[in-house]
Amino acid sequence: MLATLILTSGLISISGDYSDAGYRALIVCFCAMLCHAQAAKSDQALLNEVREKYDAPFNRNLQSFDCAVDFSWKDHFTETTRVGDEGTDEELGKIFQPIRNRVAVTRQNVTVSSGLTDDAIAKLPHGGMAEFLLEHAVQKSLYTWLPASTDMILPSPATPVSFEQSPSGYKLAFNVQTSDVEMVRAPDMRLQSATLKGPEPADFETSFASGQQGFLLTSWTMGEDGNSERGHRLIFTYTYQTVDGVLPEHVAVIRESHHEVWRYRLSDCIVKTPAAPFKPGVGSSGEVLR
Repeated sequence: MLATLILTSGLISISGDYSDAGYRALIVCFCAMLCHAQAAKSDQALLNEVREKYDAPFNRNLQSFDCAVDFSWKDHFTETTRVGDEGTDEELGKIFQPIRNRVAVTRQNVTVSSGLTDDAIAKLPHGGMAEFLLEHAVQKSLYTWLPASTDMILPSPATPVSFEQSPSGYKLAFNVQTSDVEMVRAPDMRLQSATLKGPEPADFETSFASGQQGFLLTSWTMGEDGNSERGHRLIFTYTYQTVDGVLPEHVAVIRESHHEVWRYRLSDCIVKTPAAPFKPGVGSSGEVLR
């Protein structure tokens, strides 16, 4: 469009030859267009480099993992304000503590299982409120972790993006449907915070640690019910273990508005990865295996 304006604005002589001014203007236009294309290419290349910096196990070879959920009701109430509908100390110790929860995680779903049906749980003291609260805390915390485990926390490679240097490192801007997103990154490209501006505005803060395969999410802080002021935040924290790759181990959920802290540990983990393609080989007696 700019080239068309230059060519039609009298910068070309009547005889059809380029005037000096017209030639210089056309060269400047061409260089501006070329530099813009190179900048856009650099932004996309930089985005690909950023995506490679993060540990995303579900994008490598992880299909799912299934772990025991180790949780102590006694320890829980040393940090959490008691409401009263969870149960008495005796009920928690004799009825709820013996329940053995496990959690199964895929790239799309987090499923907590106690071995009891919802109807059976509802028949426990106080309608099974204690068990339902624990299951919800485990689900919420691992669903929050999933975007970092699949690189969904980052723009897809095909998303047009814009990088800009800032005092803290970099700003990454892009558009998602009807919303504008701005991410603040450290000089090494660790995500520090993100703001979504649109019909449903939101923001969150994160921290990452270095791992063998890349950056690992260690905390995610977000507002509750649209309020991100101190005292109204949800804070999720994660440490890791190595089980056929890196998985969460110690997880905590802090709900400031209710003075709740949920801490649990994932243990006895069973990891599923894609089976290696079968290749014919030679057996111990020399026969070809098929």
